[in-house]
Amino acid sequence: MSMVSLKEVLRDAQKLHYAVPSFNVVTLEMIEGVFRAAENLSSPVIIGLAARHVGQVDPWLIAGAVEKRATRSIVPIVFHFDHAESIESVRLGVDIGCNSVMIDGSKLSLDKNFELTKAVVTFAKSKDVAVEAELGAVGGVEGEIEGGESQQDYTDPGEASKFANETGIDALAVAIGTVHGLYRSAPNLQFEILKAIEQRTDVPLVLHGGSGLSQNEFARLIDLGITKINVFTELAIRCGDRLRINIIARQPPMSIVDILAGASGDIEKVASDFITTFRSAGRA
Repeated sequence: MSMVSLKEVLRDAQKLHYAVPSFNVVTLEMIEGVFRAAENLSSPVIIGLAARHVGQVDPWLIAGAVEKRATRSIVPIVFHFDHAESIESVRLGVDIGCNSVMIDGSKLSLDKNFELTKAVVTFAKSKDVAVEAELGAVGGVEGEIEGGESQQDYTDPGEASKFANETGIDALAVAIGTVHGLYRSAPNLQFEILKAIEQRTDVPLVLHGGSGLSQNEFARLIDLGITKINVFTELAIRCGDRLRINIIARQPPMSIVDILAGASGDIEKVASDFITTFRSAGRA
């Protein structure tokens, strides 16, 4: 199946009250594990590459693997460039073949975030690429597993409505108490803020910092309008644990094949659990 638009899959999720999982990947094992999980459970899936990981992995190689694997897949696939912080970074995401980009102006003033997001929307729409943006600030650092404390820079519902309407974005990432990476304390989720945002804007809503929440918390967030949930930390940790186990279990000489054995299967299990929890199974 060829890749589909972010707008298409999120509008369906919005209508039918489920969330599409967005898995950021950095290795072939992660790519294959996510694809297998989505195909076995007949779920649409968003495969993401974080701008922060450019330089650690070759984005062109990751893009080539995702695109080739997507042509053999039986489920809807979105290829997403995550957390770009400049229009130059967005251009790279589009150049490598992403049909969806996230522009993250959350570190900027509200006016500067508006300005940057509008410029990205203008550019991306000319390339038939969907745009996600962020308002407020999710704690921690995207692509890092250390995490942090649940922060207080929440998305303002009134600003969210104005931001979504005036920028023309296709999805809005909201800050309601989650963090990227591992939680150092229990998340302070602001369900009432999310409810108010959902009531004031029609744009599909996105949750960053999905790793570490309970099934009940995910269910409530989806009920309140979350249609896309980003996951990286648990995939990265599970993959790292598998490599560590393999290294300890085997005596030298040891090949890279020995070290990587089972990694894609572990990723598939983790991704399958999230797909089930997000209610996207059977939605392809």
